[in-house]
Amino acid sequence: MASHRLAYASAAALLTLGGCSGDDDKSTTTTPSASTTTSASVSAPATTIPATLKSAPYVDIVSGSVDISDVAAKTGQTDFTLAFVLADSTGACTPTWGGKTAIDDSTVAASIGGISTAGGSAIVATGGATGTYLETACTEDQLVTAYEKALDAAGSNRLDVDIEQSVTVETVAGALAALQKARGTAITVTLPVAGTTQGLADAGIELLEAVEDTGAEVTVNAMTMNFDAAGGGWGLAMTTAAEAVKEDLDSIWTDKSDAELYAMLGVTPMIGVNNSGGTTKTADAKYLLDWAAGKNVGFVRFWSVNRDNGNCTDGSVASHCSGMAQATYQFTDQFHDYAG
Repeated sequence: MASHRLAYASAAALLTLGGCSGDDDKSTTTTPSASTTTSASVSAPATTIPATLKSAPYVDIVSGSVDISDVAAKTGQTDFTLAFVLADSTGACTPTWGGKTAIDDSTVAASIGGISTAGGSAIVATGGATGTYLETACTEDQLVTAYEKALDAAGSNRLDVDIEQSVTVETVAGALAALQKARGTAITVTLPVAGTTQGLADAGIELLEAVEDTGAEVTVNAMTMNFDAAGGGWGLAMTTAAEAVKEDLDSIWTDKSDAELYAMLGVTPMIGVNNSGGTTKTADAKYLLDWAAGKNVGFVRFWSVNRDNGNCTDGSVASHCSGMAQATYQFTDQFHDYAG
C-alpha cells in the first residue's frame, strides 16, 4: 500500500475486490485475469503445517503506535498478524514493510521480538488495498523467494495473502503451492465480502478455485466489513455475510463437510467506525464471536490493534483510533477469549 497506516476500505461489486486501505478512506477495485490455469498440483508439504492461530488481530507493525509488550501484558493477547509486506517503492520485487521499510529493519525486528518474548506467534500479511503488491511485481519463482524472505525476517511460517487488487491468479496460486510444498507454510487467503448475501466477489472465487486446483491447503479469511447491511443490525449483517462465504467455499471444496468448511473459515471485522456500512460496537463483536464459536469457525482476527482505543470519538475513520467511545484494548480482550 501507498502508506503503512492502513485500514480496510469498501468491498466492491462482482469482478472487483476492495478492502484494507492505507489511508482509512480509500477503496480499490481489482479484476482477475481471464485464465485460471495454474501450476501442477502440489504434493504434500515437506514439513508439518503449523496449527491455525485462533485469534491473531492485525497490527500495523511499522506505525510505532502499538506497544506489543503492553498489549500482551494487559490483555494476554500474544499472537498477531503483521501488516503489510509489499514490493518496494520502486515497484521492484523486494519485500518491504509498507513499501518503505526494509524487511530486516531493526526497529520492526524489535517489535516482532516482543511477540516471541510474550510467548506468541506472528503471521506475516502481504497485500492490502494500496501500494504495489509483491504478487504483481514478482514472477512465480521470485514471489516464493520474496515470501520466504518476509517469513524468515519475522521468524514465522504463517502467511496471510490479502488480495484486494488485480493479480494474475496463476502466479499467486502457483507460488503459494510451491511455498507450502517447500516449507510447510500455513497459508491464509484474505478476501473482502461483497455484501450480506453475495459472499465473495467473482475475483475472489476465481483465485480460490486456482488455489484449490494446486492442491495447496489454505484457510480463507472473510473481511466482514465495509458493505451495506440489509437491516437487522450490524452483528447479524456480518454473520450473514460470513455464512455466504462459507457457501462459496462449499462450491469450491466440494469434498469437505460443513464442519471442515467452517474450520477453514475465518472472520475479520473492522472494529469501530467502518469506512462504509456499519459501526462494529462491542455488542456487534460479541454477536459475531458467539456465532463463530457456535459454528466452530477456524479463527478470528480484527482490523486493527492500532485502532483499539477511544482516542477519537467523533465518528471519524482513522488508523490510530476506533472513532467511538471505548476502553483501550476493549476488542483485543474480547477476541483473545475466542477458542473456536
